[in-house]
Amino acid sequence: MELHGGAEEGLALRLCALTSEFYRANAESFSQTRQAPWQGWVRLLEVMGLADGKGPLRVLDLACGNLRFERYLADALPDRMLLGYAVDNCDPLVEAGERSEFDALPRMVFQNLDAIERLSGGSLREALEVPDASCDLAVSFGFMHHVPLERWRGELLRALIAKVRPGGFVAVSFWRFLNSEKLARKAQETTGRALVELGLPELPQNDYLLGWQDTQGLYRYCHHFDEPEIERLLAAVADSAELLSRFEADGKTGNLNEYVVLRVK
Repeated sequence: MELHGGAEEGLALRLCALTSEFYRANAESFSQTRQAPWQGWVRLLEVMGLADGKGPLRVLDLACGNLRFERYLADALPDRMLLGYAVDNCDPLVEAGERSEFDALPRMVFQNLDAIERLSGGSLREALEVPDASCDLAVSFGFMHHVPLERWRGELLRALIAKVRPGGFVAVSFWRFLNSEKLARKAQETTGRALVELGLPELPQNDYLLGWQDTQGLYRYCHHFDEPEIERLLAAVADSAELLSRFEADGKTGNLNEYVVLRVK
């Protein structure tokens, strides 16, 4: 299905509203299943050589969720002080990540920001409190698939790059849930039911609505990334960042996330 102009953006914003409500309603139960570090993060640190660095590590984590990446960094890099910004618009999810853990990182600042709202207005880069070119690392994990419209996903990637100094790194994950037959089947079934229930039109290619633990009436928007789209996104930022590494990890099959690591020019 192909939508244009206001209809396309209107549907995108409605899908994002569903996702925001989903996380507000399921913050506690969702956070409980999101405690362990992702398998791919170990390789990320190796690729970027962060364990070998000295001095403070300045980080931007967009869509930080329950702060488990911050906890992972603190554990994996005990000799490096963490500075920077953790950004999300779901306070209950952050709080479900045990605020005491976040308080153990006093030099990390939490910014409540609706990234989707800013993307729709073309102002995400300006809305982020972290100054341009000030970070050593900017990341966004488990969020890109909640961003509808390829142009918004490209803007998100460009905003992360803008916040990192030359020679620093940007790392993002692209969820590829259709790689799992079980998840693909469930995505098709849930989306079909949700469209009827919510009175929504057919969604664009690779867009789905997923549920959570058989909760009735709550859905989150998720996008599956295929290879051509990832290639287009990388090509769109090639003037400002070079590809350092791409690899698959996570899930029982080890291929449900594709990680992209960029070095800022």
